[in-house]
Amino acid sequence: MGVAGLGVWAYYTKQGQSKTLDALDALDVTANNVGSLNSALLATAIVYLVIIVLIYLMSLWRSFIEAAHDATGQVAKGAFAFLLLAFALELNWTLISIWMTLLLMANAVWASSVYILRGSITSTLQAIAKYGPATWLPSQGLPCPGQCLDLTTLVFINSDLQDACICDSAKLSSAESSFSDTYDQLPGVLAGSWVMWLACVLLLVNFGCQFAHTKRERELLERANTKVYNAF
Repeated sequence: MGVAGLGVWAYYTKQGQSKTLDALDALDVTANNVGSLNSALLATAIVYLVIIVLIYLMSLWRSFIEAAHDATGQVAKGAFAFLLLAFALELNWTLISIWMTLLLMANAVWASSVYILRGSITSTLQAIAKYGPATWLPSQGLPCPGQCLDLTTLVFINSDLQDACICDSAKLSSAESSFSDTYDQLPGVLAGSWVMWLACVLLLVNFGCQFAHTKRERELLERANTKVYNAF
């Protein structure tokens, strides 16, 4: 489930990023840290997959330890090593789960931002169609006209006052189309990240139970063998 969610999230995130960059290019502006998305996507995918594979291998190891306990009634030789590695892996997976929570929140913010920007552009185009183009250009002495898109209030947009006040209807129409394409990708982004988060939580609980059961079995067998030894 987690791997499937990762595939869906990675695909739609890449598509959404491309469309977002197209929209920003159409407006001739840039956004803070938009270029770091590729690195974050790659790092998340690699770490997520590697730890999932490790947990799967540890689960197989756990099944062999359980079989050895049932067959011999003695503490398996690898039980202590399993507990040490499982604790480290559980800690790392907890951090991944926290990252998945933040990732889901970030994707929701991305979707909200695109929705607001697309709506603002649509309203601006409607104002241009109703009242005509702006009759002055933005400057330090004049505010952004009502028939223009004002990006100065968006802290993540990098541009000066004149570039952040966009009055060109051709630019606005192109950006609106790109933001609409971006918004179409975001349900896939949110669904994929939610499945990844859910898989994280379920796997965290399951692997925690494996750790607890192995620890309990080891303690019980040690006590039982100690009583048998003392009896003789």
